[in-house]
Amino acid sequence: MKSDPLDEKIHALLDGVISPEALAALEEELRANPEARRRYLRSAAVHAGLVQQASGSIPSFLTEAPASPAPTPFPKKPLLIALAACIALAAGAFFSFPRDPEPRAKITSALDVRSPAGSQTPAAGALEAHQAIELLGGWIEIAFPSGASVAIEGPCRFELQAPESLTIFHGRAAVNVPPGAEGFRLDTPGGQIVDLGTAFGVAVGNDGSHPVVLAEVFDGEIEIHAGDRSPARLRGGEARAIVRDRGELQLVSTLDESPVHVSRPASPAPSDRASGENLALGKPVFSPGYCVRPHGSVFPPDNVTDGRTDDSGVPNDWSFWLAPDGKSGEFTVDLIDPATISRISLQNTANRGIGDRGTARFLLLGSLDNHDFKPLLEADLPPIVPGESYPFHDFHFDATRVRFVKFVVLEHLRHPERPVDHPIQGGGLNEIRIFEN
Repeated sequence: MKSDPLDEKIHALLDGVISPEALAALEEELRANPEARRRYLRSAAVHAGLVQQASGSIPSFLTEAPASPAPTPFPKKPLLIALAACIALAAGAFFSFPRDPEPRAKITSALDVRSPAGSQTPAAGALEAHQAIELLGGWIEIAFPSGASVAIEGPCRFELQAPESLTIFHGRAAVNVPPGAEGFRLDTPGGQIVDLGTAFGVAVGNDGSHPVVLAEVFDGEIEIHAGDRSPARLRGGEARAIVRDRGELQLVSTLDESPVHVSRPASPAPSDRASGENLALGKPVFSPGYCVRPHGSVFPPDNVTDGRTDDSGVPNDWSFWLAPDGKSGEFTVDLIDPATISRISLQNTANRGIGDRGTARFLLLGSLDNHDFKPLLEADLPPIVPGESYPFHDFHFDATRVRFVKFVVLEHLRHPERPVDHPIQGGGLNEIRIFEN
């Protein structure tokens, strides 16, 4: 007859031979399952009765200790430990579990949070377990009972499944685990990341068919469990991507011939918010071409009007536009309704800190019919300074009535340590904002 896993753990506990892992699993099952608690109490009562008959006396913790203990054929220490654990857990099953629930993770900060229509927008307070949460945008920070914290940037989808772990299905996050909170776990579709005392970042996306997970250690050490392969340890400054290649999960240190890098999610800064109505926000964008490379490296032109800034995003869902390899590139924004405009605000890209793409000089043109374009402005756009913020730069020009706004990269940026003819270079832009004045 096939043995029952619950009975095996209960009998191991009562016999004093249960492992710490099995004990933790038993306690979790007793908390969650009333039937398991009833079976546990029945087994405990039977076990106590057998012990009483074998020893010829009432267990010492149920009455005053006798002056001369009766002899017993069972070893005393394991028996007393087992019975003490038995009574403690039995009492907990009826009293402790309902009255003393496990501490829950809490949302401590929520900024500019946007949720899908019909779903509840998360706010500061306790985070419900086993409830998937999706954000279209914004930023939240979650604090765990151990002291660990996770900052998550939208768009994202995540779920709290245990007191000291978080599952991220999609999105970018930064994890900070102080001393004493080691063991915090981050679950992703590509594998598990276990903290060993550190700060690290992840970006969870896909390549169109399979998960792609980027992980970088900012400080300390982590352990990555991916598929059947042996766990891999990363230390401060190291980064890897979990990808599926030729049917197997692989840990790679470069994507698109560039090192794996994960930018830390940052809460929206007041200076990043547009002043006035941004006519370009959410408007369609078309382009002769854009950069497409393996493992979710796709950078379409409509990224420049999506309202997401600072080279954010994850594989297959990046926030910025890149021209095809070796090209400066161009794109056109359709404002839908004609408007009289006189100012644009631009945020450059550094291609996630890699520094091999971006705009150095550009030409701006306007049109009412997408056929005859009038030059509006030609100017230089400063590059992103490594390690600093992603600023917006304003450019003014004579007020002109237009519907279509074309942005042409005249000179693009490239990696300073690569040869001029290196193929991995090109134009790019993070965001364009268009204003009437």
